[in-house]
Amino acid sequence: KYKQIRVTSAKKRWGSCSHKGNISFSWRLIMATPSIIDYVIVHELAHLREYNHSKKFWQFVAKIIPYYKEQRKWLKDNGYTLIV
Repeated sequence: KYKQIRVTSAKKRWGSCSHKGNISFSWRLIMATPSIIDYVIVHELAHLREYNHSKKFWQFVAKIIPYYKEQRKWLKDNGYTLIV
C-alpha cells in the first residue's frame, strides 16, 4: 500500500518512493509513451515491496513488465528529450 502520491517538478528523477510509502512522479513523465509511464509506475510501486534495486526487486518488476530493460534503456538514452 502506498501512503501518498505526489506530482513534482523533479528534473533528475522520474519517480521516487520513500520509506514511509510516499510516491512521487515528475510531471515531465506525462510526455512519455504509455509503456514508459507504466514502467516508471511499476518501478516505484515495486519499492513498496523491496526498497532497493536488488535482484529480487528486478524480478518483481519483470513479472509485471517483462520488457522493463528496454523501457529503462529508453529513458536513459532519450529521457532528456521529454522537456518543455
